[in-house]
Amino acid sequence: MRLHPSQLPKGARVYLPEEAARKRHVERGLLGVFERWGYREVVTSTFEYADVLATGTDADVQENMFKLVDRETGRLLALRADITPQIARIVATRLRDEPKPIRLAYVTNVFRYDEPQVSHYREFYQAGVELIGLEKPEAEVEIIAMALEGLRTLGLDRYQLVLGHPDFFRGLCEEAAADPARVRELRAALGRKDAATLERLVEALAPPREVREALLALPALFGHEAVLERAAGFARSKRSARALANLSEVYRLLTIYGLADAVLLDLGEVRGFDYYSGTYFEAYVSGFGASVAAGGRYDHMLARFGYDCPAVGFAFDVGRLLSVMEAQGVAVELPGPDFFIIDFTPDKTAALSLARRLRDLGASVARDIVSRPLEESVAYARAQRVRRVLVAGSPRTGADQLLVLDLADGSERTLPVAEVLADPLRHFGGLGHA
Repeated sequence: MRLHPSQLPKGARVYLPEEAARKRHVERGLLGVFERWGYREVVTSTFEYADVLATGTDADVQENMFKLVDRETGRLLALRADITPQIARIVATRLRDEPKPIRLAYVTNVFRYDEPQVSHYREFYQAGVELIGLEKPEAEVEIIAMALEGLRTLGLDRYQLVLGHPDFFRGLCEEAAADPARVRELRAALGRKDAATLERLVEALAPPREVREALLALPALFGHEAVLERAAGFARSKRSARALANLSEVYRLLTIYGLADAVLLDLGEVRGFDYYSGTYFEAYVSGFGASVAAGGRYDHMLARFGYDCPAVGFAFDVGRLLSVMEAQGVAVELPGPDFFIIDFTPDKTAALSLARRLRDLGASVARDIVSRPLEESVAYARAQRVRRVLVAGSPRTGADQLLVLDLADGSERTLPVAEVLADPLRHFGGLGHA
């Protein structure tokens, strides 16, 4: 069957002008949050050698990489499926001597060959940060606070951050002497909140009674501060106890920040299991069936590139944020050009001179080059969200005058062309969207 020439590959998406403007609004807003916290933007390559990317990428993600062959070397290339391994390699090889901590931010696209999910495609966009070289719990608290600030900045409400620590579960699995295959089965059951399957798997393991009770209690270890007290009775191994102590300190600091009410603890949350070495969190918005942000501590990542250094980070899924904003009715101002110039004079001198003068002062200016009645041109300008229409050569004005139509308030006035060219600020005040 011959494909229609306009058909996109599965998992691809085009952002039309208004969608693209909303996307840029989200990205600028989040990057502004990151910059206010002292993070500097880094830009990485869309593709690298597959074996280099694989060094820092978990096996399940490696399987979903888009791969191609480098014609020059014959080596296998891959599109990045995750930016964190790229940043880890950059820090390990080019920034390792920089004073710590290193705060890096990014807004980028990543590619994964998996089934498209809720507002999530095979090419999708992320905005996130990496905090390198700080092992204290304050690092986790900083990125959690930024994630919550990002949601507020975008005008969202009814959101919740779910915070867990995979090492609590890992410690229990070690006590139960569970092999990797059984650990994966336990994780899958916990991820589905499948209590029946979890009980069957735990019974098959036949661990000590205390460990059995702890594993079966995991789905219920969900809530606020009381979760830490309940979990303390199950943290008998050093690994589980350390995880719980770390999570308790993070929660204490979040309380000081005044953010604890926006955070739910969940010790049965074991997604991101292989990737993260410490705390792990996901952000959710009420009524939306997928997380809009995720992150945590990944202290072992840089060691894969020969540099043992602690790190934490998180990323927003921009596409999902856009969907949530639409669902919540969050308005995004989409201004059009500041000026739209219509010139009925034969030589177009006024239009070209005005456009250049106004653009030199920072205004956005579009010209009407189509020959049509004034009413149609003004209707077009309204559809483009133009702020002011400047008409040269209108039958309602003199040859050397402009008809100025303010589309926001419906007012109109007449100004001399020469005066506007000499001093636009006098007549229009501050130019540009600001």
